Amino acid sequence: MRVLEAAGVAACGGRPAKEALSAIGIDVDEIQRRADAAFGLGAFQYPRPAYTPDAKKALEHTLREARALGRETFGTEHVLLGLLAAGEGRGLEVLAALGKDPAALREAVLARAAVKDS
Repeated sequence: MRVLEAAGVAACGGRPAKEALSAIGIDVDEIQRRADAAFGLGAFQYPRPAYTPDAKKALEHTLREARALGRETFGTEHVLLGLLAAGEGRGLEVLAALGKDPAALREAVLARAAVKDS
């Protein structure tokens, strides 16, 4: 929560969106009940989690990295590649604090991904 607040992301629990949907006749609680009944408890997540701008950027890069490697889904290796490709954010700060070189780490992940594919 502190990370989100520090990044300027308000933790509002989706209230403004829920109120806006309600104003046009959409009952989010009813959608939740029906989704739980049809697909199992928790299948429909509302509100969606709030992401910092850096996290959004890293996730966008994750998808690009997975697709560049010919994948339609992504795994942890793609998340790490996305984090590295984003070029900034808390994740890179943590890696730097651990003394990790982003370029070397990227090469190591790509090499392991290539071995995994063979």
